[in-house]
Amino acid sequence: ATVVSDGPREDKFAIAAEVYNQAGELGRRAGVQVAVHPSSHHNTLLFDRSDYDAIFALLDPDLVGWVPDTGHILRGHKDMSDTLRTYRDRIRYIHLKDVDANGSWAMLGKGVCDTPVVIEIANTAPRFNGWLVLEEESETAAADPAGAVKTNRQTMRSLGA
Repeated sequence: ATVVSDGPREDKFAIAAEVYNQAGELGRRAGVQVAVHPSSHHNTLLFDRSDYDAIFALLDPDLVGWVPDTGHILRGHKDMSDTLRTYRDRIRYIHLKDVDANGSWAMLGKGVCDTPVVIEIANTAPRFNGWLVLEEESETAAADPAGAVKTNRQTMRSLGA
């Protein structure tokens, strides 16, 4: 969710919402669901909780869903659980990723992401399609990708997912 334009940052929310709502309408006509996936990288529009509040106030929830990314939410210094609960009705699927207390990528279950809470919220989200997409960007995964996949699978199984 990056918007590059001139002008005040507040105006970018309106620009983004207009584009997302139009895309959502086109998607509806084509039978495709449209959803916003924010990040925590430089120039992102959706970084902290007030940003989420601003954009979701402008988006039509029937046209534009949300694909929260737990790692990016945590890196944005937001209360992940509260943000997910507040906007659970918009969740379509979830990118599940962990970070340490400094915001560096961590293996799932080794950082600050409360994965059981994410699973609980997902299971109560009315539009959740059942997909928890595990993303692994830690140094451990870079050194041993296959091992990271196996470890994450074991972590998820230990949580009953």
